[in-house]
Amino acid sequence: MATVCAVILLPLLITVQHLAAADVFCDNLKVVAAMLPKNTSSSPLRFATATFGQAPEVVYALALCRGDVVSGTTCADCIASGFNILQKLTPPPQQCAYPGTYYGECHLAYSTDNILGLCYNATGDDVVELQLWNVMNFTSDARLMAGLVKELLVETVEMAASANPRRFATGLTYGGSTFPIVRSLAQCTPDMSAGDCLACLRHLLAKVNSTMALRIGGPLVENLSSVPVPEGL
Repeated sequence: MATVCAVILLPLLITVQHLAAADVFCDNLKVVAAMLPKNTSSSPLRFATATFGQAPEVVYALALCRGDVVSGTTCADCIASGFNILQKLTPPPQQCAYPGTYYGECHLAYSTDNILGLCYNATGDDVVELQLWNVMNFTSDARLMAGLVKELLVETVEMAASANPRRFATGLTYGGSTFPIVRSLAQCTPDMSAGDCLACLRHLLAKVNSTMALRIGGPLVENLSSVPVPEGL
């Protein structure tokens, strides 16, 4: 009987320790969630990072508002909303989600791992990726549309990487009366060098294969860069 009790109690003890650690992490996350919207919206580049707490419950976080979001209030509201949305998605008995990533008019990411200052490497091991593809495809000439999309994205990422200090660019292409207008956007965090930004964005572009290039739209996001794949309007 003693052996059976030991087998049963071990996972219970692990669970209690995990929840205790989660309590500390969640308290630290609340502090970060209170400071990061204001710090980001008050920054001229609409970008901020935060580190709070002690290992192993330390919170590393970054927030970046999209380059075309000019209102500080809109920027702050987006980041605050991102924190709230991530917590509402947390299944019980967890008290908060970690790590968390949110993308919309702003990009928000946090983790117990240090995600700050990471650069893209050849294997992509240091990045956290998010893909949200539109399930609908272009109905026009597939080969022509794929070519237009590729040319547009290549041009957009090159412009974003060279745009100092925002690392942000948009693009537009028009394939004629029988094709939709296609818009694109690319952005890196402004603390990245032009070279690192370009490498990261090209890494994302490599994931837009012949099938995905025909989708009407959807963002590709890594913690240090984002390429919202163009959406036909």
